Amino acid sequence: MEVRFTPAFDAQRREYSFCFTCETCAHFDDGDGTCLHGFPNRLHLLATYDSEPRPEAIVFCKDYDFA
Repeated sequence: MEVRFTPAFDAQRREYSFCFTCETCAHFDDGDGTCLHGFPNRLHLLATYDSEPRPEAIVFCKDYDFA
């Protein structure tokens, strides 16, 4: 699912420690940085949202499971 990445969302995700990226998902392999389901995850990594330029959209994984 994709939604627009806005400055307001960026501020709120930081303020409330919103977890939505692979690094906080139970299906993430910390060892090699991949999804245990084999899904491509480049757009789901925290670095995507912390890098410049900021992405235009937030890409939420439908199989995200908080670890």
